[in-house]
Amino acid sequence: MNKAEMMGQKILKRIHQHNKDSGGYLTQTTGAMGSGKTSVNLSFTEYTINHYPNEKIFWSECYDAPLQIYKLNDPTKINIMVKKGSGVIFRDRDAKLREVDLNPTYFDSFNDMYQYAKHGKANVVFLGDRLKQMELDMFLRSVGEWNHKFCEEFSEIAPMYPSKELWTLVKAYAKVIKDVRKCMMNLHYNTQQVSDIFHEWRNKVMNKIFLPGAVTEKNIRLTQRAIDGLKRDPKNGNQAYLVEGGEFGLVTFSDIYKPVDGYHYEAHVVKKDE
Repeated sequence: MNKAEMMGQKILKRIHQHNKDSGGYLTQTTGAMGSGKTSVNLSFTEYTINHYPNEKIFWSECYDAPLQIYKLNDPTKINIMVKKGSGVIFRDRDAKLREVDLNPTYFDSFNDMYQYAKHGKANVVFLGDRLKQMELDMFLRSVGEWNHKFCEEFSEIAPMYPSKELWTLVKAYAKVIKDVRKCMMNLHYNTQQVSDIFHEWRNKVMNKIFLPGAVTEKNIRLTQRAIDGLKRDPKNGNQAYLVEGGEFGLVTFSDIYKPVDGYHYEAHVVKKDE
């Protein structure tokens, strides 16, 4: 193990630790399509399930797309949750979008949702609108016990150019959630390009993970040439740089997460004219 790999393991260990004195972690993963961003989220999720089975884990999926959580190695560790009245249904992409029953847990409020969420499982929460995940995150930050949130395609939750109606909410969200270090919450999200995310996040994220195809950012020591040199290996996994402050190291995330039964299900929000 060389110096860069040793530093990568050191940073990864800090991300995984739960220490009330140091608080939670906010982690951002970027990379080209197919570089393994979802595999990073799944890797963190699986580690948390195995090492912190008494804590609550939450996951945010995209709509009208295959449910990535069904790549998790143990599908029994998945708990689907749906807000009542949200219009969310599930469809089978292998059966001409026929509606399927995933036996979700229905809830009325965030308090209900948190009470019904299972310890040691990935609680996949559907609210009918991904923008409402901002409100959920602000709720999770205030519950007073360790919890974890994993978000796919974060640019759908905190977009770079919010409309006038959303500006106040997105700005308040950025101000509150960037300080997860002050609470007992770990928030991990991915996106293809950080430029798709609300600008006030850019210099606030504590830990940044760069996979092949990512674009470096200002005010960090990692060069674009270094990122361009990251190796892709279908057998052993893709390399990635972990950046924390002025430190950065090299790790490999194995792409061992393959689709299982349920991967071709999708969540869909029924509109009034459907």
